[in-house]
Amino acid sequence: MSVKKIFPPTSLKKADVLAAEGAFNIGCFVQNGKLFPAINSVTPLNTVLNTVNCAWYSAMTKKYIISGMNMVWASDGEMINPAKGTAIIDYPSMIEISSGGTNAAIITGGTTYFSISEKNGSKPFRGAMHSCVLKNGRVFGVDNTDLYKIKWSGDGGVDDWTDGISGAGWTSVQYGFGKILNLVVYKEKIVAVREYGLTFFSAYGTPENYKLGYLELKIPKIYANTAVVVNDTLLFYTEDGLYCYDGNKVEKSALGLAEEMQTTYSAAGGGDTYFLCGESKTLKRKAVLVVDLIRNCDYLIDAPVKAVAFGERFFGYTDKQEYELEKGGNYAFTSGEIDFSSNAAKVLKEVVISGCKDVQIEVSNGVISRIVWGVRGKFRPNMRGKSFKITVYGSRKIDGIYAIAEVADEV
Repeated sequence: MSVKKIFPPTSLKKADVLAAEGAFNIGCFVQNGKLFPAINSVTPLNTVLNTVNCAWYSAMTKKYIISGMNMVWASDGEMINPAKGTAIIDYPSMIEISSGGTNAAIITGGTTYFSISEKNGSKPFRGAMHSCVLKNGRVFGVDNTDLYKIKWSGDGGVDDWTDGISGAGWTSVQYGFGKILNLVVYKEKIVAVREYGLTFFSAYGTPENYKLGYLELKIPKIYANTAVVVNDTLLFYTEDGLYCYDGNKVEKSALGLAEEMQTTYSAAGGGDTYFLCGESKTLKRKAVLVVDLIRNCDYLIDAPVKAVAFGERFFGYTDKQEYELEKGGNYAFTSGEIDFSSNAAKVLKEVVISGCKDVQIEVSNGVISRIVWGVRGKFRPNMRGKSFKITVYGSRKIDGIYAIAEVADEV
């Protein structure tokens, strides 16, 4: 007697690959259902003489500045024959001043500052502080030996340290939120970014009186040198991921790569974008986390840099190498898990690429993977599984990516 095998009924289901939660983007971002190439062209340029710890772009002087191993370098572009000088600077930071028709970028920290202008040079820094910012003509910073103390200059700026009712002074913050990591200017206030919270420092009256305010919220441990103001938002990275302060409240970022960095080195802002250099958990190597506040998206730049400077051009630095970072290069988009809203067995029948005729696709069911080059429009993997991840490698905009599966009907 023959036995007829009965297969369970099935139906075809379609999923938007770009919308699957948990995507991982390198050099690309998703917006309005489309995939766009972003910054991922990384070109090695010059070898620099010293390991670079910090980098800045000075809009006033139009110079890119790097600091490392007690040396400060500055150049109009690539670090070729740059103006340089020795300055013993611990915990360096940059402020910009304009005085007597001369613009200058001042690299401060420790007991020395280095001035970059028409005439470069270093001088003793009597402020004896670091993480400096400029506000209302005064230099504010964190005391070198007491990390709970904020100091400020007189209104004469970086060389004015005469105590007085309108002169230099200091104040201490409460101990409850930990040591001060960095100072940043946020709108009309100075924010002390601390190990576990934010303290606000404001001035009022004539002569100026100073007032401290505390955000009554304990934040997961904040990493030093990650706080940057971009587009009226203060961003900083913690042991729990990326957080944002909008002037009213602190919230953890809801973007997909908010917890991607396991080690951080430095951060910078450029235009409407936040750049964080660190070690990627997924890539297990150095990368740059990019957060675009206007598009409300994030992605990684696969670049081995520890500091970036964003100006008319975009440079990255690590150890003894300089790189130029630009839009373009090849990207990689990996979807989140796609299960077609079903726990049943299924066969991935088709992946459809819209608006781009030459990409590489990798499909995985968690056990096996299949890679195909030169896909033009459609790829038919006929792969069995319960869920799938789809990776697309390309360099051009894609108008949409859809997956179609034959799914067993659930009883």
